[in-house]
Amino acid sequence: MPRVSEKYLESRKNKIAKSAINVFAKKGYTNTSMKDIMKEANVSRGGLYAYFENIDAVFIAALKHDDAVQAQGLLRTDVRENFFTQLNDWIYEMVASITEEETNLVRAKSEFFLSHNIEEVPYLRQRHQKLSQNIQQFIQLGIKSGEFKEQIDLNAFSELLISMIDGLMLHRYYQSTSDADSSAILQQMNEMLQNSLT
Repeated sequence: MPRVSEKYLESRKNKIAKSAINVFAKKGYTNTSMKDIMKEANVSRGGLYAYFENIDAVFIAALKHDDAVQAQGLLRTDVRENFFTQLNDWIYEMVASITEEETNLVRAKSEFFLSHNIEEVPYLRQRHQKLSQNIQQFIQLGIKSGEFKEQIDLNAFSELLISMIDGLMLHRYYQSTSDADSSAILQQMNEMLQNSLT
């Protein structure tokens, strides 16, 4: 019997994780079952359990994929462009991503995060630290370019920014905030960040 390559196994696992995003987006974390994932990914029970031992493992794989996609916007820093505009664009993309019903994990994330802690799921701490580091590196580039103030507490700023984005996304998702309200909130957030950075 021929051996299956690691690349194939990883590709298959990623395909299942991507399919799982659709299910978690529709049903949330608490209402999604392994059977739902099998159906969406078009895999057998044995095929699913060969890669994932339980629903938490599937969700973490889906979360990692979603995190990688969202991080790309901030990681594509262009030192020739205005840093504040780039930061603003990234924030807008993050908040706007909740309108993409097929891949919107806001509900599933909030359910998962409220039912698990970082001791149970170390990836929760890792993802937060990575995002914080990415924001801090971005701000450091803005400081180096002379666009941002030098006396910024990078850690405090990144934590505040993450909290603001998370809060706005949750508010918009759960409260069905209208676009007009979101625009006003984003504008206010923009002014606060501009005052802090420039």
